[in-house]
Amino acid sequence: MRQLNLTQITAQGLDHALSAVAALDTAEVGQEILVPIGSGSFIHGKLASKEKIVLNVGAGVSIEKTATEAKEILKVRKDEVLEGSKKLNEVLAQIDQEMQRIQAIMQQYEESAEQQQIPGSEAIV
Repeated sequence: MRQLNLTQITAQGLDHALSAVAALDTAEVGQEILVPIGSGSFIHGKLASKEKIVLNVGAGVSIEKTATEAKEILKVRKDEVLEGSKKLNEVLAQIDQEMQRIQAIMQQYEESAEQQQIPGSEAIV
């Protein structure tokens, strides 16, 4: 479940990044913008370029891409995350089915054990 939540958070982050890159189409160089610095906090800044996007590629490495390339990369990442989320949901459903099956077996054993104890308890009464 935690992993599923993480994939949903990641997908939301990619959505926000895609929206920000798409907003560059209507932005102008020098325009004042709010730059996120984490935890829902922002600083004021001015857009220096709307042609270059810096993308994190992992292990602390970032690369510079055009806005068009960045959109495509972000879309691919989002698709991969959503596919992973779909697979996690499928695995979770399989685990749930198996748990229900095991629970039904345990209930049968409990009922069987109760039936075996009933004749003995009549003698005590």
